[in-house]
Amino acid sequence: MKNKLLLFSALGLCVFLLSNFKIHTNSFIFTVVNEEPELPEVPFSYEDVEFPEHLLSTEIDTLDPGYRSGGVDTLAFELLENDVATLGRVLFYDKKLSALENISCASCHRQSLSFAENKPFSEGISAPTRRNSMHLNDIAWTNNEDFFWDMSQTDLTEMISLPLTDENEIGANMDEISVKLGLTNYYPELFENAFGDQEINEGRIVDALVNFISSMTTFNSRFDQEAANGFEGFTQQENLGKELFSINCSTCHSQGRHADIFIDFPMDPETSTLEFMPFLFNNGLPEDPDDHGAGEWNPAFSNLFKLPTLRNIELTAPYMHDGRFSSLEEVVNFYSKESETNEWSIFIPDGGFQFSDQEEKALVSFLKTLTDDSFLTNPRWSDPFGNSTSIPENGFDDLVIKPNPFSEQSILEFDNSLGKLTSINIYTSGGRLMKHDNFTSNTYAFNKTEFSPGIYIIEIIQGDRRQTQKLIVN
Repeated sequence: MKNKLLLFSALGLCVFLLSNFKIHTNSFIFTVVNEEPELPEVPFSYEDVEFPEHLLSTEIDTLDPGYRSGGVDTLAFELLENDVATLGRVLFYDKKLSALENISCASCHRQSLSFAENKPFSEGISAPTRRNSMHLNDIAWTNNEDFFWDMSQTDLTEMISLPLTDENEIGANMDEISVKLGLTNYYPELFENAFGDQEINEGRIVDALVNFISSMTTFNSRFDQEAANGFEGFTQQENLGKELFSINCSTCHSQGRHADIFIDFPMDPETSTLEFMPFLFNNGLPEDPDDHGAGEWNPAFSNLFKLPTLRNIELTAPYMHDGRFSSLEEVVNFYSKESETNEWSIFIPDGGFQFSDQEEKALVSFLKTLTDDSFLTNPRWSDPFGNSTSIPENGFDDLVIKPNPFSEQSILEFDNSLGKLTSINIYTSGGRLMKHDNFTSNTYAFNKTEFSPGIYIIEIIQGDRRQTQKLIVN
């Protein structure tokens, strides 16, 4: 009986989605009914966030501050609720939130990479994203006055809501999503646990994601462990790197807010750090003609970009807003020998800090002490669907169809540098095979002349590798 109800629910959803695409047909579209998430009987604890003492201390050791605290904002953690964050965990990994049910938040923010992505730009629904996917660890308490690379948002809720509904990112239609989630076996109960009733709406979806993402902290690094005992266990190279970082880097790169620089000149709580001291956000990069950062919403801040936390920085390559540097060695070498002075430069000398090779290696060694490996496997932030929301083991991890939806032409792309024979099957929304083809290149073109407006299922087969994708034709 339960299976029949699931089938009827899925069919009802298909008819609902189909009507929104204005396709006049008696067929229904394919929809993937994921397995239910595997959740612990007692929710993981997201509420009890314990900050290391060295972060909460208001004393500054001027001789040896290391990666010092700039004032820690603990308010975000006082509002966390276990059941709300649990719901957020499921939403974060569930592809049902995306327009084509083919991506989730976790597609571009992977736990194994500290919730970043190892590409300069992510693959959006129709085109690559404009900027590198930022890591999400410690986002609720570090430099949290301004979000996104361009610092255009001051509220974490808005930061999460925008990519969720952006047509080239998750692309969620929140009215449709609410209906879709309500038809599952698990969401009504999860929403009731979190909010007291089963109502599903955009505000609650975003609130749950805010709870889950805010809980992501990395307090088990070697740096945190050693800070508690005076860094006695640091190597000579790591201590040299810490000293160099303290002298040359810590003015801009502080943990928490950029508050320590304002001890003698307290910052107006209504004024952001960007407005008060914009030169903090100069990174010495040459001017980018295609991306002016904060200058795109305020010309006064042209070519300024956010300073993200350096926690777990070892895991989040490539670096900068455009992913131009592939390693920490490249980043340190840039600040050492290649940075440029612009109108905002105060703390970065023109031409760089001129570190020796030994000093550059020491800085990289120190930055790696900020890595919390336990964060990458902590079950609190893991995928509750197992492999159901990931690329199949025998699939294509680099396959993309863009633009999707398309009006005139769309291109399927994947790595086929060896020219292996690949088969493609194109099915209508009703499951009828409308085309079969073979090719050996790494691209395949879909032309509007072959399609009527609607939703199609694309099946790609290469040996024992097989994957399906949805394709929408406007």
